[in-house]
Amino acid sequence: MKAKMIARLFVVVAFLAAAVLLCVSSVTKAVNDPVPGDRAATNDAVKVDFDFTCMNDTMRMTYTYRLAAKPREFEGKTLRISGTFLTRVDEKDGTRYFGCLMGDPGGCACCAPGGVLEFMPKDSYVWPTNFPPVESRITLTGRLQMFEVGTPEQSFTIPRLVDADISAKIKSR
Repeated sequence: MKAKMIARLFVVVAFLAAAVLLCVSSVTKAVNDPVPGDRAATNDAVKVDFDFTCMNDTMRMTYTYRLAAKPREFEGKTLRISGTFLTRVDEKDGTRYFGCLMGDPGGCACCAPGGVLEFMPKDSYVWPTNFPPVESRITLTGRLQMFEVGTPEQSFTIPRLVDADISAKIKSR
């Protein structure tokens, strides 16, 4: 009787171990494989390599972290992201910068990771004529490019979306 219990326990433990390995393998594969853009592309039918807008919360958080931690993995790829539209002007030289605050602005800070991803809109966009209102929800589709900022003595690399198309969800008042 004791041998049968030990054998059953062994089978249960082996089954649980196999299930855990399968689960870890699936999560690792999901995190390491690129997510194809499987939603409809923008008007000009751009192929999207990473579509953050169609990911569930867990995948979006994972890829947002990867984008922040290892942006070079995304360099040259076309991304589609959603977030809050921001803009600012550099007081020193008057340059206007555009950004998208990624994450859910209604979520709590621990569950809404992200940050501001700078973007450069396509040449057809003219500030402020055809831009959405500041702090409105936007979706961007553009290619990720790395660029150097700072001085020769102290510089660092920052990612930004270039040639970005902007679509906005504007609330009616």
